[in-house]
Amino acid sequence: MFNRLPALARFLFALIAINLLVFEALRGAFWVAFRETLAGASGEDLLKAWYLGTKFDLRLALLVLLPLALLGWIPRFDPARRRTARIVWLLYLALAQCVLLLLYFVDFGHYAWLRVRLNASLVDHLTPVRVAAQVAWETYPVVWGLLALLVLTSAYLWGARFAAGRTLTPGAAPLAKWPRRALIATLIVLYAAGIYGKWSRYPLRWSEAYFSSSEAVAALALNPVLFLTDTAENRNLPYDTDKVREHYATTAALLGITSPDPQKLDFARWVVPPRRPAARYNLVVIHLESLAAFKAGIFGNRMNATPALDAIAGAGLLFTNFFVPEVPTPRSVFEMLTGIPDVNGSTTASRNPLVVNQHTLVNALEGYEKYYFLGGSATWGNIRGLFTHNIPGLHVFEEGDYDAPQVDGWGVSDVVLLDKAHKTLLGEKKPFFAFIQTAGNHRPYGIPDEHPGFELAQADAAKLEENGFDSLAAFNGLRYLDFALGSYFAKAKESPYFKNTVFVMYGDHGNPSTQQTPWQELLLTGYHVPCVIYAPGLVKPGRIDFTASLPDILPTSLGLIGIPYLNTALGRDLLNFGPGDRHFSLIGTNGVLDDEFYFRADPGNPRLFPYRSQTGAAADVHEHYPEKAAELQRLQEALYETAKYLLYHNPPRAHSAAAVPKEDRK
Repeated sequence: MFNRLPALARFLFALIAINLLVFEALRGAFWVAFRETLAGASGEDLLKAWYLGTKFDLRLALLVLLPLALLGWIPRFDPARRRTARIVWLLYLALAQCVLLLLYFVDFGHYAWLRVRLNASLVDHLTPVRVAAQVAWETYPVVWGLLALLVLTSAYLWGARFAAGRTLTPGAAPLAKWPRRALIATLIVLYAAGIYGKWSRYPLRWSEAYFSSSEAVAALALNPVLFLTDTAENRNLPYDTDKVREHYATTAALLGITSPDPQKLDFARWVVPPRRPAARYNLVVIHLESLAAFKAGIFGNRMNATPALDAIAGAGLLFTNFFVPEVPTPRSVFEMLTGIPDVNGSTTASRNPLVVNQHTLVNALEGYEKYYFLGGSATWGNIRGLFTHNIPGLHVFEEGDYDAPQVDGWGVSDVVLLDKAHKTLLGEKKPFFAFIQTAGNHRPYGIPDEHPGFELAQADAAKLEENGFDSLAAFNGLRYLDFALGSYFAKAKESPYFKNTVFVMYGDHGNPSTQQTPWQELLLTGYHVPCVIYAPGLVKPGRIDFTASLPDILPTSLGLIGIPYLNTALGRDLLNFGPGDRHFSLIGTNGVLDDEFYFRADPGNPRLFPYRSQTGAAADVHEHYPEKAAELQRLQEALYETAKYLLYHNPPRAHSAAAVPKEDRK
C-alpha cells in the first residue's frame, strides 16, 4: 500500500521517520548526559516524560517539513517532478537540520550550566556579543562541536537524499483519482493531528511537561526548540531590580519584614499563627466564576440571583471591599495560589513557561491530601503546570473524570463538579485541601437540559439592566452557579467533614455593569468581588469593611486553621492585622486602593478618587490631596515593581523557620 501512495507523501513519511529518529536519539543523549538529575524520578514518571517528549518531537518534525507538505504538491515545487525543486528542498532540509542541531548543542550546554532547557532568555546571555563569544570559546569545545555539527548535518543530508531516491519514483499501480484525493485528505488530517498533539479541545502544550514536581522530569519531557519558541513572547524580563531595591524598604514594612535586606531582595517571613484550633481543619477554596459583587444580593442587588451565597455570607465572615488585582480567570487562579498579583504583561503568568516554578502556601499543609476540581481541561490557560508542578501529590479531577456529559466548552455543569468534589471529600480519611474551580457562570452560560430542582427564570429586560445584568442568560447563569453552591452545602452540612472544614469562597473577577455607576465609571466593578469565609464554630458571622485583596486568601486561611507557613509573596493574614498595618489592593498595572482613595497612575495624568464617598466617588481630587496622591503613588510603584520581580523570583521553598532570620519568625 505504501508504494501506491503519491511520491511526495512517501517522501514526507520517510523524512518524518528520519527526523523523529534524530530527535529521539538526541533525547536519549540528553538522558544519558544528565541522568544523575533524574536519579530520584520514578519509572512511571520517566516513561510519561519520554512519551510526552516523543509527541513534542513529532510536532517539531512535522513543523519542519510543513513547507514541503504545503508547497510540494504544486508542480513547480514538486521534488518528484523537477530535479531543481528536489535539490532546493534537500538544501532546505539540510540547512533546517543544521540549525536544529545547533540549537540542540546549545541546549546541552545551557542545561549543563543552568539546569534549565533552552529558552528565550538565551538572548540575554548573547550580549555583549564579544564577551558571550569569548565565554563560549573558553567554556565549551566549540571546534569539536562545529565538526560534529558538520558531520551530523552531512549524514542527515545523505539520509534525505537516499530517501528521495527511494521514494520520489513512480508508484506501483497508482490510486485512481477519487481514492487518491480521499487518501490525501486523510493524510492532511493526520498531519494536523500530529501537530495538534492530542484528542482534546486544547492542543498539546508545554505545561503538560510539568506534570511532576521534578524539574529534571519536566526537562526530559520538553523539546528545546519548541520550548525556545514557547518562551519567545516572554523574552524581555519585565522587572527592574533597581526599582525593586528602591522601593524595598516600603514593601518590607508593608509585609512586616523586621530584618530587611535590600541586597538579597528577600521577602520571606516565617509566620506562626497566634491561635490554633483544637481540631485539625480541612480547607476548601471555591472559586466562583465571574461573580461581580454588584450582582449579589448581599451587596444590594434586587434580582435575588444569589440566595444561597447570601445565606452563607450571613452565617459567615463577609469581606465587603475585596478586590482582585488583575483579571481574567487565569490571573486570579495564579494570584490565589502564589500570593503574587499577575502583572505578567500581554499574557497570563500561567502561560509563561519562565515563571512556572512558584512557591505556594498550599504546601505548608503537610500531611494533607490535596485536590483540584475543574469541570473542563486543566490544559486551559496552561494552568496544569502551575498546579501539578508546584503541589506534589496533587489529585486533579478534570474532563473525563465525571460521569456526566460536558454542558459547553467549559466542561460539566457546576452542579456535577461540586457533587463530585463532595463525594470525593466524603471518602477522604486524612485532612485535605481542595480547590474547586467553577466555570458555568461564563459565556455561553451553559445549563444542562435536565436540571432537577432548578427552574429557568424570566425577567424583564429593563429590570435586568437596572440591576447590572446584560442579558437573561447572564442572570440565569449566575442563578445556576448559586443553585450549585446551595446544593453542595446542603449535602456538605450533613457530612462528617463539615464541622472541621473552613470554606473560603471568592469571585474570581467582576464584570462591567449596565448601569453607569461611579464604580463602573472607574472600572472597579471588574475588580470588586465577594469573599466569604464560612466555618460555623470557628468563625463568627460578621462583616469586614477594610480593603483586602485576593493574594491574602491563603495567608488568612492558614492563619485561621493555625498552620505555620513560609510566606514569600505579597499576601497577608487579614485576620491578624496590627493597629498600624495598612489595607490595600493593587488594581491592574497602574492603580492601587486603600480604605479611602483609589489612585491611578495613568501616563502623564495621575489621578486620585474618593471611591468610597457617597457623593463624588469618581471625582479626581488629586490636586486637593497632593500628599495622599504622592503616598499612594509610592505604594503603587512599590507593589507593582515587586510583583513583577516576584514572578521570576519565587521558587518553591521548604516551609521551615530556618529559611528566614529569627527576627522574621512571627
